[in-house]
Amino acid sequence: MYLKRLELSGFKSFAKPTRLEFPVPVTAIVGPNGSGKSNIAEAMRWVLGEQSMKSLRGKKGEDLIFNGSQTAPRLGKGSVSLILDNKNKNLPIDYDEVRITRKVFRDGINDYLINDSKVRHKDIIELLSKIGIGSSSHHIISQGEADRILNASLKERRQMIEDALGLKIFQLKKIEAERKLEKTQDNIKQVESLRKEIQPHLKFLKRQAEKAEEVSALKGKLKNYYDEYLSNEECYLRFGKEEISGQKNKIEKEISLLEKETGEIKEDSKTTELKNKIDEIRQQVNKKDSEINELRQKRNSIERDLGRLEGMMEVVDIKESKTENAISSKEVIVFIEGLEGHIKMGLSENSVEIIKEVLNNIGGLIKEFSDKIKSGATVASPELKELKQKQKETQDLLAKIEKQEKEFLTEIQSLEEKIRKEENFLRDLEKRKYENESRIKELKILLENINSREFNFKTQKEELEREKQEARALVGKITESLVNQVDSVKWLEERHKTRREIERLKIRIEDSGGIGDEVLKEYEDVKKRDEFFEKELNDLSQSIKSLKDLLRELEDKIDNDFREGVDKINKEFQIFFEAMFGGGKAELKKIISKKRAKPSEDEELGTLGLENLDEESQEGIEVHVSLPQKRISSLDMLSGGERALTSIALLFAMSQVNPPPFLVLDETDAALDEANSQKYGNMLKDLSKRTQLVLITHNRETMKQAGVLYGVTMGSDSISRLLSIKFTEAERFTNR
Repeated sequence: MYLKRLELSGFKSFAKPTRLEFPVPVTAIVGPNGSGKSNIAEAMRWVLGEQSMKSLRGKKGEDLIFNGSQTAPRLGKGSVSLILDNKNKNLPIDYDEVRITRKVFRDGINDYLINDSKVRHKDIIELLSKIGIGSSSHHIISQGEADRILNASLKERRQMIEDALGLKIFQLKKIEAERKLEKTQDNIKQVESLRKEIQPHLKFLKRQAEKAEEVSALKGKLKNYYDEYLSNEECYLRFGKEEISGQKNKIEKEISLLEKETGEIKEDSKTTELKNKIDEIRQQVNKKDSEINELRQKRNSIERDLGRLEGMMEVVDIKESKTENAISSKEVIVFIEGLEGHIKMGLSENSVEIIKEVLNNIGGLIKEFSDKIKSGATVASPELKELKQKQKETQDLLAKIEKQEKEFLTEIQSLEEKIRKEENFLRDLEKRKYENESRIKELKILLENINSREFNFKTQKEELEREKQEARALVGKITESLVNQVDSVKWLEERHKTRREIERLKIRIEDSGGIGDEVLKEYEDVKKRDEFFEKELNDLSQSIKSLKDLLRELEDKIDNDFREGVDKINKEFQIFFEAMFGGGKAELKKIISKKRAKPSEDEELGTLGLENLDEESQEGIEVHVSLPQKRISSLDMLSGGERALTSIALLFAMSQVNPPPFLVLDETDAALDEANSQKYGNMLKDLSKRTQLVLITHNRETMKQAGVLYGVTMGSDSISRLLSIKFTEAERFTNR
């Protein structure tokens, strides 16, 4: 897991959305004093759950929001988002990237979000505790707080070390177990008190219950009668209702189908569609009639042309076979046969127009034959050949037209057949509609009779339910056996006898004047309550045992891990201390207390409940150091630089034992001279192999360790901005 980026918007001097990427093990943030670079460290501290406004250099939540300037308006909210890579699933969230967001508004309200879903502050604390980031903020060391771990009290220092060792989650579990234990013990006292209260009443009810045995026997007998009566009556009504329901459903289904079919027939669109279809077919027939008439006219015209051609051919043929100005009998016969053909054609037609046209054709032939006889002209053989060719073409065209006319007549016949079919179908629809409406009327009369019978069964069913309620009031729970079939006639005879016996027993129970079922029920209820209390006490006792076992396990876990962790820290502490001071000795020592106070109910889990622990009785950690060639008896004898180096050595040691995902150092190197700065830089280089570092610094040696440099500047509008500095430029800057 590593820190991917930080996003700020409206937080302190970062009025505009600002984004910092952390793609390398060491990232340095540089800038002049007052530019707002330390606000980045405070933003990280704040988004991770910091509650102390003092550590954020403010008095109230509103102080964290950009307050505006002469050129920029103040904002209504501030927000910070910290994005962690979670591909290895160190955090128990099913996301490869975890976004932790905190927002603050002018009214002081804070919102906490994990991947844009609202959560509680407690949820943030518990989640971060799983990766070694605790409330002590040992992973974020701001300017002036480098030696905070040395100035801390014994309990605060122990808490910081526990956080660094990842024991926060176990402390939370321990506190929760202690609270549950205390609550369980209170519950035991309450249950014992309640059980004592009901004991006298339970004894009284037991005596009363014994007196009710006689009435109970009568009720047992009555119950048997009720069981038989109610079961048979239920079966009788059930099967009667099922029979009626079946008939009703069958009729309703038939009515529904008929009404649906009739409705479809009645639909105007259906009838209109049929009529429109018939009209369309009629229009097609009329169109075909017109087309046939046109073909016939065309055919008559072609026949006239053909007749003229034949007449001309006869004349030519006659002229070639006769002597000059002589007409043979053959020519006269041919001419007469041509006239007879036209006359027959005219007689076969009914149209006056066509007959007139045929007569005109006959007159034309006679005139043409007469003119040729008078002229005595002859027709050359090529002319006859041409006339024969035209005759053939005209005959072919006539045959084609006659074929098309025949096809049209066939189509008209087919269309007229369709008209007859559609008209028959329309008549069938009307007939079916009438038949359906008649059948629906019959079925509705039957349905009214069935509804009347159904209502009677419903009334009997309601009466049966009232009897069941009365039976339950008298004898308690009724056992109705499942009867699959009952003889209706036989049951109607026996039901009266059973009813009389039930009424007789009811009268005896009423006359007995004994204790009613209420006493028995109350006795059973109180007895069950007493048994429940007894079971509850056993369960609570078992819970106490389990909680105590859990507490012992957690205490052993915390003590063992803490002891082992301190030993590991001491080894690393000694290594870093020697590197800083060129020798000497440094170690942590555990101070054992006599007792520890229990946390209060209203304490925040994030505080570990340590605020209520007495300082003298709290387990804690002391720091012992011995500088080379210098005798000291306490940390107070260290100089400022020595304290800073000691704190840095201890913080680095803690980070080496249980590396947090990242470590933020805000000008912790400010008090170091050049020689110690080089040592500090070398330690940063080694530390970055296991922990991601974010450094806010002015120190050149520290800058050299960074893979990415961010420059922070502030303009006249009091808004902090990030500057992108290339590595070559950064190197020139650090070498000045």
